[in-house]
Amino acid sequence: MPQLLLLSVFILLFSACSTTTYNKTIAQGKIENPDIIITAADKSFILHGAFNSPFQSSTRYNSLEIRDHELPKAYKLALHHGAQHVRIKVPAKEKELYGVLALDKADKDGIGPGTQSYKIIIPQPYIDAAREGKISVVYEYYHLKNEGLLDVGDIKERSWILWLSDQDVFR
Repeated sequence: MPQLLLLSVFILLFSACSTTTYNKTIAQGKIENPDIIITAADKSFILHGAFNSPFQSSTRYNSLEIRDHELPKAYKLALHHGAQHVRIKVPAKEKELYGVLALDKADKDGIGPGTQSYKIIIPQPYIDAAREGKISVVYEYYHLKNEGLLDVGDIKERSWILWLSDQDVFR
């Protein structure tokens, strides 16, 4: 009998962790560097400067599920959840980079500017790291309101993720 009670408490605690609801649409965004252009591989959209979100994916990679060091290989699952193959034109590179872009909905309990719009910034070190077939990953994160029984204040929810490489390693 004590085992049944312990199991019930365990299920109750962990079911409370899964109350995350990704239903807050992020309708717009901006690529901070005006010289960067992201184009869908199938040419269905072009993102340059301020943009309306051309799609919503459901990647849902928070820092508890996928750690930062695990992100480079996570593009495969992201593609199954609506992320798109893209090409990225960056300054000082003649050849476009290949990529996968996830533009996710936000958690209803998310706080911060990352829940309102996408702010895509691709720092030069990440561009430089995407060479010789290596994958570089950039993203924006936000936090959750800390109102429940469990402390969720340190969980990073990612609103967008961009995987980059100089070779088409994403197919």
